[in-house]
Amino acid sequence: MSYTGGKLLFPVRLIRKISRLVIGVANTLIYSAACKSVGKGSRFHQGTWIGEPRVVEIGQNCFLGRGLIASSELIGKGLKIGDGVQINSDVRLDHTGGLTIGNRTLISEQVIIYSHDHGLDPRSTPIAIKKIIGADVWIGARAIVMPGCKEIGDRAIIGAGALVTRDVPEGAIVAGNPARIINRRPS
Repeated sequence: MSYTGGKLLFPVRLIRKISRLVIGVANTLIYSAACKSVGKGSRFHQGTWIGEPRVVEIGQNCFLGRGLIASSELIGKGLKIGDGVQINSDVRLDHTGGLTIGNRTLISEQVIIYSHDHGLDPRSTPIAIKKIIGADVWIGARAIVMPGCKEIGDRAIIGAGALVTRDVPEGAIVAGNPARIINRRPS
């Protein structure tokens, strides 16, 4: 049978779509049972991995994208995600020092967030650094938030590809390497 006009492609796409849906529902059920708490309407997509789910709290109506990895190098430090948070694909969340993400925050693809440091020796015991990301924050694709940044204020915007090395004030728009304030978000 030859390929003509997409007749064979349609069933393949349908099967893939159904399998992604089934895996997403299964992930949501598994993590809803394993996490400390998961709010109503939150969804975990295929490939989501949470290293220590018993210390993770997720609010209502959150979206956790494909390939998300949330892990900690120390036992017992928590991850708290507010309501309406969207974390897109291939994001890395380190909650070694404890990580809080405020309501309605959007984290774009391939963002990396660190909450610990090793000083100058990569094999040393991690130094936990508590990190707070405020509400209504937007972190652009491939941004990296280093341990030196302990807080990102409410309504801040982190530009795509930014290297954030220090705290970001409320309403600031930062970009670059290292990230610097380039504008302010209107009230």
